[in-house]
Order: sequence, then structure tokens, then C-alpha cells
Amino acid sequence: MEQNSRACYSFCMCPGGQIVLTSTDPSELCINGMSFSNRSSRWANAAIVVTVSPKDFDAFHSHGSLAGVAFQRELEKEAAIMGGGNFVVPAQTVPDFLENKLSAVSLPPSSYRLGVKAACLHQLFPSHITHALQQALITFDREIPGFISKEALLHAVETRTSAPVRIPRDMTSYESLSLQGLYPIGEGAGFAGGIVSAAVDGLCAGFALAKQLSLYKGHLLDSVLEKSQRDTGSGKY
Repeated sequence: MEQNSRACYSFCMCPGGQIVLTSTDPSELCINGMSFSNRSSRWANAAIVVTVSPKDFDAFHSHGSLAGVAFQRELEKEAAIMGGGNFVVPAQTVPDFLENKLSAVSLPPSSYRLGVKAACLHQLFPSHITHALQQALITFDREIPGFISKEALLHAVETRTSAPVRIPRDMTSYESLSLQGLYPIGEGAGFAGGIVSAAVDGLCAGFALAKQLSLYKGHLLDSVLEKSQRDTGSGKY
């Protein structure tokens, strides 16, 4: 397969966990993963996340700065339709997803308590996102043998790993372009996709502000500050 330049990574791995509903509208379906403190579930779960950009929202340009939200809601509505309603989640085995097929209507047991329904998840996402997910799964299996298994079950859809909007900020000072004294950082501002990346973004913004206030005059983190702005976590899968 042709290499894909989109980043794709596992997110929020929960050993002994379960998949739960996080929808805020009955006509939309959104899920997440969690673990109770004793981690006694027979399953482990993690999100498999593909990065997207404003170019992916072109079909929703009429929504203006909320085009990303419209894109997100469209996926959640399609997932709800695939599940057949009542918050039943569409699911597919990993081998079937990789081969773009649905070989059987019966599925392995799932930790999701409201029920799952066999569905063609390879048809849910835009083709370039499906391709990135497939390439990532193949790469994961090379690094962690057994990742691809007939017992491995993909559930859809988790769309809220980070904000679908971004507050514009200065590339050097990290200050908002529209409101002086505001420093948009982390997931909510659209500049991170997880606990670690949000923490690093906050660290970089803090040092940038400290330099503005003449509280920090070192140069040790200059390359880190620049790299965090240039690189958005791209990988080839």
C-alpha cells in the first residue's frame, strides 16, 4: 500500500477497562474508554486516532470556524445510523476492517454494555482516514504481534480526543491573535491531542511568556519551542 503521511497513534490505553457512551445527542453516537480502579475487566481498550486538518472540513465550509464541529457531528450521526439506534455501537473485527469486508454478523464479546452491531466501519470514514487506520494497525501488529486478531474489535466512533476548533495564536509568543493577554494552549484550544502533548504545549507557552517578561533568558529550550510549532506529530503509516 502507498504510504500515508497522516499521524496515527493509540490513545488512552485502558487495561482491564471498558468502552462507554459519551454522546450528548440521541441522534449521534460517540464513545470513549475507561477503567475502574480495580481494572478487573477481561478487556483492554484504546482509541486509534488519525490526525485531521482544516482541509478535511472543506465540505463544511459554510459552518465557518465551526466546520470541524460539523465534520465531527456528521461522523457521529453516521455511526448512530450504522448502529441502528438506541446507542448500539457499530463494530467490526480488525481482520475484516483491513480487508474491507464484513464476513459475519456475529461478533466477539465486547465491554460496551448497550450492545454492538456488526457494521462496515471501513465505509464510515473518508477513504484517506480508513487507509491511515489500516496502515497503522498493520504497523502496530509488526511492533506488537497479536494486535491484529479475530478477537480484536473496532468500535465507532470516538471523535472527541481533542477540540475540533483552534484558537489562533502567535507562533512565537503563544498569545492570542485577537485578545491580548490570552494564551490558548492544550486540547481545548486545539493545540494538543492528549495529556502529554497538552502538558508539553503548556510548558512551551510558559517559557515563551517567561521570556517576554524577562523572567527567563536561557536558550536551552529555544529549539524545543520552535520544534513544537513546526512539527504536528506527522508519521508515515
